[in-house]
Amino acid sequence: MAVARRRGVHPIVLVLIGIVLIFVGYIAWELWLRSGSSDEVIVRIPEGASFTQILDSLESSGAISNRAAFKLLATATGDDAHIRPGTYKFERGTASAQLLSALVEGRSTVKVKVTFPEGITIRRMASILSRDIGIDSSEFVSLANNREFLKSVGINASTAEGYLLPDTYFLFFGEDARTLLQRLIEEFRAFYDDEMKERAKAIGLDAYDAIILASIVEGEARVDEERPVIAGLYLNRLRRGIKLAADPTIQYMLPDGPRRILYRDLRIDNPYNTYMYAGLPPSPINNPGRSSIRAALSPSKHDYIYMVAKADGSGRHTFTRTGSEHDRAVREYRKRVDTSD
Repeated sequence: MAVARRRGVHPIVLVLIGIVLIFVGYIAWELWLRSGSSDEVIVRIPEGASFTQILDSLESSGAISNRAAFKLLATATGDDAHIRPGTYKFERGTASAQLLSALVEGRSTVKVKVTFPEGITIRRMASILSRDIGIDSSEFVSLANNREFLKSVGINASTAEGYLLPDTYFLFFGEDARTLLQRLIEEFRAFYDDEMKERAKAIGLDAYDAIILASIVEGEARVDEERPVIAGLYLNRLRRGIKLAADPTIQYMLPDGPRRILYRDLRIDNPYNTYMYAGLPPSPINNPGRSSIRAALSPSKHDYIYMVAKADGSGRHTFTRTGSEHDRAVREYRKRVDTSD
């Protein structure tokens, strides 16, 4: 009786299976497993760009290394029609699936460390954001002064100045202005809570006026321990009906500021001219930091109503109670400045 011979798998079949496994593995790695390098690329996708144009941009920038694999994934998921225009920053070699997800959501995969110093204005903030994360600075400024947008985020004011908390943030490159402003406002609100607003009432200010005062303190103070003293000084002037005569408010209204203030600047008819108009200016003149806000809410109790910078370069001030004391301090300041020249 003949014995049936067992047949093994043909070598060609094994080779084909191996090729298929390698191909599948490569596609999986390309689409989902690939990790980016430290080298970053910028991709700009204009409004109305076709999918072919988008592929061209991704390929020419080096964001994708396998055009066919990315195209396959995008068309298979239907996301080829949902990629958002904008400016993006990616790590070179980022997996196609991660890249596609970011493009559909309209965000970069790279976060950038951005620092806003205390006392920064909206315009200066927009300039930093344009430089560091590619945001449209004019759109940021326009939205920050758009009453309809401000109302939508619960701000009853003509500007977001004062509501954007200075700090260090990690932001996605190309993040849109609306999302970014909402985040900055939320950070401010998390800090400036109901307890702080009650403290404002306790010193005779509403919540908004306290931030205006804090912004003036921020503009004047160079030494932390002087912040409560300066806050108390301006409160004394407010309570006595004396014009604030605060130089930082003049700097804010100057189109070419900050610069040296001239006597003619003090005669400019502008609601931010606290040499001309009594009371607080219409809005904060910058975005004050935490220290200045705390100082405005916990001002020092004293009788000072005047101050002048010291000429020693320390950033400190000489505080005085009367006009004659102030005049002497000013003469001393000028004498020292003239001597140093």
